[in-house]
Amino acid sequence: MARLTWRRVILTAAVAAVLGWCGAALVTRSGASPSAIPWTVPPLLGAAAGLALWLGWRVKQFREGKRPNLDPLQAARAAMFAQASAYAGAMLAGAYLGYALGLLPDWSHKPRREIIVSAVISLVASVVLCAAGWIAERWCATDGGKTTPPDASASAA
Repeated sequence: MARLTWRRVILTAAVAAVLGWCGAALVTRSGASPSAIPWTVPPLLGAAAGLALWLGWRVKQFREGKRPNLDPLQAARAAMFAQASAYAGAMLAGAYLGYALGLLPDWSHKPRREIIVSAVISLVASVVLCAAGWIAERWCATDGGKTTPPDASASAA
């Protein structure tokens, strides 16, 4: 499994930002009310970020020899979850950024302002998820640059 690169993560966020902005513009031009972002989004993204860091920390300790009883397949799964967290965080951050920017011309309208503020809060939580996935993926990387532990492919077979 190849390591994360900033280019792919930023490209994911940029495409999602354009799509989020287009969605917000389409909603406002059609006269419909934009959807509110649920208040549960930031805590769930924070919990996913915490899980990614916890799993990555376990793998880091496994690689340092401090946790010899960790199954290599679990380490590989932790690396995959870390990458998925980074990409999901980037995608959601871009989507929330685009959504907030699309609604920004209606800042003076109080209900739209509340949606923009909730989008920005969710954007921050998404960036935290992306950063946590990035850090956890680095903890899971082997010296050869791959993100799966050396014994994980043998255990999977």
